[in-house]
Amino acid sequence: MVVPVDLHLDVSGVCCPIPLIQMGKAMQELKPGQTLQIIGNDPIFETAVKDFCHANGHTLLETRPGDNYSITMLIKVGG
Repeated sequence: MVVPVDLHLDVSGVCCPIPLIQMGKAMQELKPGQTLQIIGNDPIFETAVKDFCHANGHTLLETRPGDNYSITMLIKVGG
C-alpha cells in the first residue's frame, strides 16, 4: 500500500534533540491524518522519533533503513 506523503523533512547530519524540534514544528503545519516523511541519521534518531510519536499520539506507519546509516520514517499525524 502506498501512503501519500504530505510533507518531507530531512534532518540528516543533525544531532538529537534538534531533529525532534524540527519534526514538532513541521507537524504543526499538518492536519490530523496527514503524513510526514522524515529522514535522519543520528544514532538515537529512530528511538527518539518512536518515543516522540508515542508520547504525542502520532502513528508510526513505516521505518526503512537507507544509505549512510540513515533511517526513513513515515508518520501519520494524530489529532
